[in-house]
Amino acid sequence: MIKKALKTITMRKDMIYHSRVFCLILAALISLFLQLPHPRALFAKTATGKVLILNSDMSVSNYALAHTGFKSKVAVINGEIDLGSKWVDESNVKKTINNTNPDVIYCIGSKAYLLAYELAENKNIVFTSIINWRRLPMGKNAYGISVELLPSMQLTLYRYFFPGINKIGIVYSKDFNKEWLDTVTKSAKDVGITIFKKAITKQEDVESALKELLPNVDALWLAPDPIVISKTESVAEMFKMCDTAGKPVLAYNEAFADLGATLIISADITTMGGQAAGIALDLLSEQKRDDKVQTPAGTNVILNLKQVEKYKIKLNEEALDSVNQIIK
Repeated sequence: MIKKALKTITMRKDMIYHSRVFCLILAALISLFLQLPHPRALFAKTATGKVLILNSDMSVSNYALAHTGFKSKVAVINGEIDLGSKWVDESNVKKTINNTNPDVIYCIGSKAYLLAYELAENKNIVFTSIINWRRLPMGKNAYGISVELLPSMQLTLYRYFFPGINKIGIVYSKDFNKEWLDTVTKSAKDVGITIFKKAITKQEDVESALKELLPNVDALWLAPDPIVISKTESVAEMFKMCDTAGKPVLAYNEAFADLGATLIISADITTMGGQAAGIALDLLSEQKRDDKVQTPAGTNVILNLKQVEKYKIKLNEEALDSVNQIIK
């Protein structure tokens, strides 16, 4: 996907734009390369130690995918707990942790992480599938994979797909996404995109924020914010407002496809589980890890061509080779 973007970008006549975007993508590639598990870790099936998987709810498809991705890389799992089961409570989890005495606990979702942090903070904890992990307590033995992709990569792909989109609006809560938005704003300048942002403190403020933003932007970037994305009904209303205004929605999860998102760039969940396994194997092999939290190594792209035509968006047709799923 990135190679294709590089090929297209190098053809641009504007050398300043070319130089900035080329450096930005190269930096993103280097960052992801450095975060990949050591090659030995992927095959370190003989690493000694015990591994316990703590899943917030196996009935959630993304949690199940992460679970599967992790198990595909780790030969021996010493215990698996589904917190979504009605038969499991905190006392069961505590008993299992004590009996298993794991060297690494892989936590899927915030519920699993918080419980592991409470019951076994001294153990090595590896987490995935947590929206905005920065809001959670982080012990010295905690490691993980963020669900958020590199903002620089997302913005570069937005520009690659839709060269005519120059102004993007974002509704966010300062408590959860201020640091992320600071990074987004900085990265946007490098690819020639202007970010229009509106902070809210409660979900009820979303409607007024959109009324202020939509007349001034080319698209809305729906960010993984637990205040903004708190109720199904309110999210549906956001999409209706954008549709009425004729503005496409750029989203981060395939769940928004049915609501009419125009472009969805999300982390590949199975790959994320495999990434977490690489960290776990490193820890079992007592390899030093300087990076506490990695960004996802894989992406999944969904493009809704119906929305592209409806909103008369200029589409770079060469970008279609980078799409995993096209909605017609």
